[in-house]
Amino acid sequence: MALTLERALLAARQGDVDTLKALQGDGLLEPASLRDPLGASPAHHAARAGKLNCLRYLVEEAGLDGNGRARNGATPGHDAAATGNLACLQWLLTQGGCRVQDTDNSGAMVLHLAARFGHHEVIDWLLRFGGSDPLAATDTGALPVHYAAAKGDFPSLRLLIGHCPR
Repeated sequence: MALTLERALLAARQGDVDTLKALQGDGLLEPASLRDPLGASPAHHAARAGKLNCLRYLVEEAGLDGNGRARNGATPGHDAAATGNLACLQWLLTQGGCRVQDTDNSGAMVLHLAARFGHHEVIDWLLRFGGSDPLAATDTGALPVHYAAAKGDFPSLRLLIGHCPR
């Protein structure tokens, strides 16, 4: 089983849909059992790596949850936002089952993670997409603007403050 997990995770990160199809064809791509030590599924790994083709296959064909949770409560949407993979995030929010209001175990939403890691193009899209609350606080009281300010990310700060000047 460990070898199957490693093959699936590597294929998801590398965009290797053929290997995922082969694993599925052999009955080895079991959604419940394929989790890394932190509880992330191949869908999380594909979203992190920006491999939309694999992400779509895993959710649409292999039956993995597009909104499945890792041990820290993160969905693949959280991972896509944290790594700046806008195409994956857009698909996850519009077709993959994730929501902009989904929070991880610390209360962070995708907007918090995009701001924390300085992905202003993701922030811009999230603010235009709707549903992202720039005044939503994590469990520790952090707002997306706090993350952008701490990073010194002026493009993200301008977007967040421009969207919600107070």
